[in-house]
Amino acid sequence: MTPDKPKISTLIITLGSALALVITLCVGTATEVNAQSVHPETSLRIQAAPWDAKNAPSSKYITTVTETRTTTNLNLRESPSTSASSYGVMPKNTLVKLTGKKDGSWAQLTWKSRTGWASAKYLDTRTYKKDTSTRYMVGYTQIHETSAMNHIIGAVNFRSEVSLLEMSSNYAHIKTGYYHGWVNSNKLSTRRPAAQYRYVQSSGSTYSHWNPNSDKYVGRIHRGDKYEYRRWVGSSKRDEIKVNGKWVWTSTTNRQQPSTEYRYAQENGDVYNGPAKNNSSRVGSISKGTKVRWGAWNGANRRDEILLNGRWVWTGVTDRKNPTPPIKNIANYSRFTTKPFALYKDPGSGSKTVGTVKKGWKVSITHTAGTWKHINAGSVYGWVNDVDHFRIHGPFSIAVYGTLRTGQSAYNIMGGFQQKNMNQRIQKTSLYQLWNPNWTFLTNGSKTVVTEQFQYSDSRGPSMLKKLDVYEGQLKYQGKPMYTRQKVRMSDWSQSWTYKTTPFSEKVVKNSGRYISSGDFLKRS
Repeated sequence: MTPDKPKISTLIITLGSALALVITLCVGTATEVNAQSVHPETSLRIQAAPWDAKNAPSSKYITTVTETRTTTNLNLRESPSTSASSYGVMPKNTLVKLTGKKDGSWAQLTWKSRTGWASAKYLDTRTYKKDTSTRYMVGYTQIHETSAMNHIIGAVNFRSEVSLLEMSSNYAHIKTGYYHGWVNSNKLSTRRPAAQYRYVQSSGSTYSHWNPNSDKYVGRIHRGDKYEYRRWVGSSKRDEIKVNGKWVWTSTTNRQQPSTEYRYAQENGDVYNGPAKNNSSRVGSISKGTKVRWGAWNGANRRDEILLNGRWVWTGVTDRKNPTPPIKNIANYSRFTTKPFALYKDPGSGSKTVGTVKKGWKVSITHTAGTWKHINAGSVYGWVNDVDHFRIHGPFSIAVYGTLRTGQSAYNIMGGFQQKNMNQRIQKTSLYQLWNPNWTFLTNGSKTVVTEQFQYSDSRGPSMLKKLDVYEGQLKYQGKPMYTRQKVRMSDWSQSWTYKTTPFSEKVVKNSGRYISSGDFLKRS
């Protein structure tokens, strides 16, 4: 196919009633052209060419149809009488075929291979035009004057709706909005093809025409954007795409969707409405560290095209690397990790890795740098870009304050942990001793209680909690448990499980027990 060749149309122009001229016009085939018009200055009437749409013959696929249907559920009888045997009941709106025979108010007809009689009163016959000529183009196609396919008169675009007039061998006679002519029949479909799309591979210009010698600049499109497509011209390597409701041409699109690229402002700076420094205007500013979508790079002016606040602008202060934000010292607080991840020596993904942490670990956050956080996990410390890396509650973190602590009588129960944090404290609590030196109880209070935190993995955590629920549930008074597992807030602003008094046991403990002012089980005597 060579769509870039012009078509030659011969039109007859009548001047007054005395002179007839034949004028040959070159008309591009990218768009259908109406051959009948009135010249705005000379008022010369241009007579339509033979292939003008208004000169098209009638379509063989538009026919006059007469149909008869039932207007209610109706018996088909053996003879024209209500007492005659019925062949069956024809449902309302059933299509039937009349034989032409009548007997009074009865009409003979055929239904389901049966011929019988029905009351004409309940039959509706109407005549209408049945149009089965609608077709759709499956690709951009040139239109020829005859089925010999040797004279191009125009063209029709992909997905356009046309009317089929007739068929001849492998060729179809069609009518468009402006022409009637012939195309290959394999270019037609009874269903409109699905729209096709192209992606902008790199930001660039759009034009009014496929031919660089005949076009004009009409706009700009940007990397990654998606547009409806209908045609490719190989000679100029341009796609026709639909931008803001208008069909335009560009050489920067293709089928594959490119990856989205981003840039970061390396410093505070200005943004402009164009790349050229001598004729562009300042339209705003960008702050250091701002991440923006990137479209193009103008090497001559050393400016990036970026999407800032919904608008494409140009700037000279962006680059691929995320600049290091200022480091801020903060009041330390603790969190639990939601996933395993690497730690970096400095804030920024280009920095060297210095270690890894496991999911479920308790870590202390000591500094921030933008979205980066510096964490301390005992012997491991470094920076991580915080994207859902932390949570306040450790689902399998258990704070213990009595005989389950390191070196105490029940410490062996705590085996299998993946991390242990010593010398932690539970907020707003008090510690009491009751009846037995090893029986200590955590109650509500105004001070803090010394504890150790054990963190377990996802695989060990559920069974460990069940094991401790059974162990702590053994101690009862008056048939009621003295401990219950509760979520408590730690002094470092994290949350953990621990075993605390119930409302009933707290009254018993505070009425009969001995208050441990140090809040430390190891200093209870």
